[in-house]
Amino acid sequence: MMVEKPDRSRALFSAGILALALVAAFPAAPVPSARARGDVAGELQELKDRIRSLEEAIVAEQAKRAAAVSPPPPPAVEEEVRESFHTGPWAQAEEPPGSTPKETIDGLLALAVKGDGSGLVAAIQKQLAAGDKGHEVLQDFLHALDKNPSLAKRLVGRYDLAFALLHPAMLQEEGWARLAHSYLSATRKTTRTVLRGYLYSFLPVFLEFHRGRFPDLEEALTAEILQLVQAGDKRLRLLFTAAESLGYFLPIDLIEKRLAQATDFQAHSALLLHLGARDDKDAVRVLKHFVSQNMRRYGGAVSQALVTLAKMSAPGVEQVFRELTWTKDALTYSKAIRAYFAIPRHAGFAPEARRYLNSRVSFPEKKLFINQLRRVNPGILDELRQLAEQITSDEVREFLLK
Repeated sequence: MMVEKPDRSRALFSAGILALALVAAFPAAPVPSARARGDVAGELQELKDRIRSLEEAIVAEQAKRAAAVSPPPPPAVEEEVRESFHTGPWAQAEEPPGSTPKETIDGLLALAVKGDGSGLVAAIQKQLAAGDKGHEVLQDFLHALDKNPSLAKRLVGRYDLAFALLHPAMLQEEGWARLAHSYLSATRKTTRTVLRGYLYSFLPVFLEFHRGRFPDLEEALTAEILQLVQAGDKRLRLLFTAAESLGYFLPIDLIEKRLAQATDFQAHSALLLHLGARDDKDAVRVLKHFVSQNMRRYGGAVSQALVTLAKMSAPGVEQVFRELTWTKDALTYSKAIRAYFAIPRHAGFAPEARRYLNSRVSFPEKKLFINQLRRVNPGILDELRQLAEQITSDEVREFLLK
C-alpha cells in the first residue's frame, strides 16, 4: 500500500484553495451570442424575441397613456321603454263638442288677441288638467280659432303665442297628443285651416321624437296625408316633408301619377325631392321616365330630376347616366353631365369631364361646366389643368387655365 507524503498533501490542498480563489475573483466569461457562434438561425430567433418584447412594451405604454388621458366610459344606461298611449278613443267625433260657454271661449280668445303668451299657457294647462271637460273646452277654442283665420295666423306666427300651444306638448305630451288627434278628427271635413297646416309641420316632429309612443295619432296622420295627395292637394312639399319625418313614403304609382299631371315647377320640385328621399329602384325608374319625356318641355324640372338622380345611391343610377352621357343629342348630354358633376366626384372622373370639354357642345355650355367644377370639383379641375394639352380647343383650354 502506497502512503502519500504529508508535504505533497499540503501542496495539493494549497493548489485547490488557490483555484477557488481565482474562480471567485474572475467569474466565467458569458456565453457567446448566436452571432459570435456563427449560429444564423439562433440569431434570427433572438431578433424575433427582441421585436416581440418591444411590441409588447409599446402596447403596454399606449394603454397606460390612453388610460391617463381618457376617463373610463360611464356605465351603460338602459333606455326606458314607455308604453304606447292610444289616442283613438278620443278621436271619434266629426265635429267639435260645442258645449263650452261662450264667455269661456271669449276669455281664451282675448288672451290670444292681447298676445298674452304666459296667460294662454296657464289657461291651456289648466284645461288639460281638467280631464274630458277641459279637452272639450280646448276643442271648442281651436274651432273658434278656425273661424277667425287672421287671429289663428297671429297665434301661430308669433313666438310667444306659438310657444303657448307647444308648451303643453313638452309637459303633458299625452294630453297634447289626445288633443291633436281629437282636433284632426273633428275637422277632417275642413282640411285647409291655418291650425291644420301648422299641425302638419309640428306633429311629425313631435311623433318622431316620441317614436312609437302614439301609434293611433301616427296612423291617422299618415292616412290623412295619403288621402290629401290622392285628392289632388297642392301642398305637396308640406305633406311630403311630414310623411318623410314619419318614415312614410307614398305609393310609387300615386307619385308617378301626380308627376305626370304636374305642370308647375313647385309641384315638380316637391315630387322630385320626395322621389330622391325614397332612393330606390322605383324612384330611379320614375325619374328616368320623367327626364326622357320632358327634356325640352320642363327644362328646369328635368335639371332638378337629373341632380336628384346624381345624389341617389339606388341600383340603376349609373346606368341611367351612361345612357344619357353617350347620346348624340347635345342638350341631353350637356344637362346630364352637368348634373352628374353637381356633386363632389374623385379625380378618377377627370377623363369623363375631359371628354365633355372635347365634345361638340357649345363653348358657353363648356364655360358653365368649368365654372361648376371650380365650385364643386376643384380637384378634377386641377387634374384637367395639368393635362391641358389634351384639350383640343384653344378657346376652351385658355378658359380652363384662367
